[in-house]
Amino acid sequence: MFKLPLILFFTILTAFIMQAVPVVPPSFLIQNYGVDDYKASCQNWALSVSHNGILYVANNSGLLSFDGNTWRLYPLPDNDIINGVTYFDNKIYTKTEDNVYGYWTSDNMGQLHYHTIDKLPDGVGFDSHVEPYLLPEEVKQAQPTAYATIRDLHFTGTETSGLYITNKEGDILLHLHHNNRLQDNLVRAICVQDEKLVWVAFDNGLSQIALDPPITLLAERSNIGKLKKGYLNGDELYIQTNIGYYKRRMQPGEKFLPIPEKEAQSFLPDNKANPKLKIDGLFKNTDALGIFSKAQYIYPAPENLYWLTYKNEAGLFHLEDEKGSMKCRILFDNYNMNLVTRGDAIFPLSSNLYLVSAMQGILLVDTRQLIESNLGNTSLRFAEIDYIYNETLQKLPLDTKTISLPHNFKEMNVYAGTSIFTSNHQISYKIEGVSSDWSDWQKDGKISFLQLPEGTYELKVRKYVIKGPYPEISLIIEVRPPWYNSIWAYIGYLFAIWLIVQGGLHYYLKSLRKEEQNKLEADKLAEQHKVHQLKSEMLEAELQNKNNELTLQTSALVKKNEAMQALLKELDHQKEALADRYPNKMYNRLRTLIEETLNDQDCWILFENYFNSAHRNFMDKLREQYSDITAGDLRICCFLRMNLSTKEIASLLNISVRAVEIRRYRLRKRLGLDSDTNLADFLMRF
Repeated sequence: MFKLPLILFFTILTAFIMQAVPVVPPSFLIQNYGVDDYKASCQNWALSVSHNGILYVANNSGLLSFDGNTWRLYPLPDNDIINGVTYFDNKIYTKTEDNVYGYWTSDNMGQLHYHTIDKLPDGVGFDSHVEPYLLPEEVKQAQPTAYATIRDLHFTGTETSGLYITNKEGDILLHLHHNNRLQDNLVRAICVQDEKLVWVAFDNGLSQIALDPPITLLAERSNIGKLKKGYLNGDELYIQTNIGYYKRRMQPGEKFLPIPEKEAQSFLPDNKANPKLKIDGLFKNTDALGIFSKAQYIYPAPENLYWLTYKNEAGLFHLEDEKGSMKCRILFDNYNMNLVTRGDAIFPLSSNLYLVSAMQGILLVDTRQLIESNLGNTSLRFAEIDYIYNETLQKLPLDTKTISLPHNFKEMNVYAGTSIFTSNHQISYKIEGVSSDWSDWQKDGKISFLQLPEGTYELKVRKYVIKGPYPEISLIIEVRPPWYNSIWAYIGYLFAIWLIVQGGLHYYLKSLRKEEQNKLEADKLAEQHKVHQLKSEMLEAELQNKNNELTLQTSALVKKNEAMQALLKELDHQKEALADRYPNKMYNRLRTLIEETLNDQDCWILFENYFNSAHRNFMDKLREQYSDITAGDLRICCFLRMNLSTKEIASLLNISVRAVEIRRYRLRKRLGLDSDTNLADFLMRF
């Protein structure tokens, strides 16, 4: 019977307690993005987030996307201004100033493509400017422009005064504006990424606001100076800077207030980095410390913890049995912060709270919250892969495992990011085969490199995480050799060499055969020449013999004729001397015999045979060329060719010298010779 009243009592008590607990303003960390970051117009109109956390921004230059590492701009085909964007059913819907609607879809290469539509589908709309909750008068006067809610916190953007955070009762918990790190005061849109992250679009840039982050900027250095000491006394934080002493409560939204030195000195300890501590003196497993084995400073902390700092990174290690195990690490570049380069940088407040002196101001680090935020880290992925070849951009599918590039590619770009949006992280990479060292950490997910020599490489990309091994992804890159260095080219070279060798061998053997043949032919020609020479010599000897015989025969004939002519003269002389005493019959008989001997045709035939043997075809050529030549003329020609004198010719022909001269004269005319031509020379050359 008492059960129902008891339940009502506890219900009323719980409601009273919840109503009595005020909603406190959150702590926050702001990161601003300007035109130098996203490479588009400064003016942004609307925001939307996809199911995997990619941010889409309606910008004057087109549609902007951001995956936590890389900004990309997608202009409209006619370069219109986009002033509305919303993500719905795996599509990004946009509208222009002229209320032209369209949607964007992603292909397998990670590229967005625009499609125009006449009407928005059911369930798709753009930001409403109707007040969804109670607003205080101050906010109303600032001309509200955008609204968002996370749990019991209301975020209101204004035309003139930046961003207000209020509770459901309309109380202002926090006022963020240009003077306390917002990018601008004219808010165009607000978008909730998740319960810890809010995006704000301005007339000039964008801001990312992390709520209750593990790292908080308590005060800017320009306002409070450089941190020198710090101490937490209950809920109050005491600090000393180079310009004075301050304290504040640890509740979000509180500010540092100046206090007298005497009040602060009773709390502030002398917690400095111990210069006597050395890495190899504390830790025996220095190889396990990674980059922190080169630590420049060591800061002791409670519960046997030690902070090690190297460049702009800090690692918290627990020391046990002289071995260090990492609790967490912080890369301050992730938060656009820089550790001081001179003086102490880390001041322990408790086992999980630490003050950090940065160039931007004083940071509060909650390592417990930092480690918890590292749980469930998202994996890396390649968001885009492309390369430039022949002045043309070639894009590749995102599931590509091996890239084959021509040897003369100009540039290759790989865009790395996380599978789900992750803020405040950076990437590093190395190309095995080029360098064994990892690159410096970078926020931009774009990895670019120019021409690589032919070969196979592995691109490895890792993501910075607070604790544990860095998540990695890899991509095989094959740079093909030029055609003249390819396997087929080498096969061609071998074949060409084989052809050249075969050709050379064939040419050599052919040359040998030709040389042998030439030698044989030369020997044959030499033999033939020798035979010909012998024949020529024999012919010449034979001809000489025939000439000699002809000369002898001619000489004998001349002498015979001269003897017969002398005998005939003697006969005539005796007849004349004896007169009738010399019988006429005997005289006539002797004279006839002598004259027959002088005109003996057999002697001429014998002479002609000898002459033709020594001077082949001479008479035939004369007959052929001079058809009217007589037998007597032929005899004169033969005698002249033998270079016989006129007297010898007269003796052979049994005529007078005068008769020979007359015949020579007639012969010149028959042969058609002029007076300047020597008849004997002509016939000897004929």
